[in-house]
Amino acid sequence: MTKPFEYLRPSTSEEAIALKAKYKDRARYWAGGTDLMLQWRAGEVDIDYCIDLTFVPTLNYIENERDGVRIGAMTSLDALDNAASLNQLMEVIGYTARLMCTKQTRTISTVGGNMCNASPGADLSPLFVALDSEATIMGSDGSRTVLMENFFQGVNETILKDEELLVEIRVPVPDHPREACYKRVARTFVDIALISSAVSISSDNGVVTDARISLGSVAPVPIRSRAAEQKLIGSILSEIDHDILEEIGQLAATDASPISDIRAGKEYRLDMCTVLTRRSLEESVRNLIRKQI
Repeated sequence: MTKPFEYLRPSTSEEAIALKAKYKDRARYWAGGTDLMLQWRAGEVDIDYCIDLTFVPTLNYIENERDGVRIGAMTSLDALDNAASLNQLMEVIGYTARLMCTKQTRTISTVGGNMCNASPGADLSPLFVALDSEATIMGSDGSRTVLMENFFQGVNETILKDEELLVEIRVPVPDHPREACYKRVARTFVDIALISSAVSISSDNGVVTDARISLGSVAPVPIRSRAAEQKLIGSILSEIDHDILEEIGQLAATDASPISDIRAGKEYRLDMCTVLTRRSLEESVRNLIRKQI
């Protein structure tokens, strides 16, 4: 039998943080609640207070600026999907959000809630890592910024301390043209990813200047394959063929450490790591070449 909790509804980030500081580990932030409620009903979460962030308007926004896109933590996945036409950057973010769950659930689920749940199979996590995104975190002592790559600390574990609150994710625009792509394998269209690969490539005058490859569902946290990235940097776009992409995909798989579970086996995940990385890179390289024409 589940134990009832007291519902708290702050109207500002500062008020929410003060409530969390007051009740400490007896309270949890509510950022959509699609995961929290399942955990609570299963008896996996024992809380006395629920701090609902839904009515904090300063946490719900998508702002397109010259140097990047700023996404408030309480922005719904559906809002990301609807903003896909805003620019090229939001196109890949919106597409990824569209894969995550049903339309009904996307209207409730939030970016911040999804990031703070820190599931190894989350779709947006590896993409934000590949896009070199930053998280803005607010606490009683002020705010700080960390790379999304460092935000995740383990299964359902983040870098957040005590009463700290994730308030924003910023996705920067690079100095040179960039293409990003996210691909995954899942049992159904709206199911959790069995394996995923997100890539981001920048180029200047037909040469790859930066590459980021991030893998999901192959470790407790999203990981980058730096060996595969370095193999790509400096390459001439027009000379990158199937064999090179296959080699880079295999390099990425060597950084993965997946497990076998009810959804998929370790060997399958490793094989698909190679395949998805190659396909993501192939699409990104092709689109960058088209931009040069």
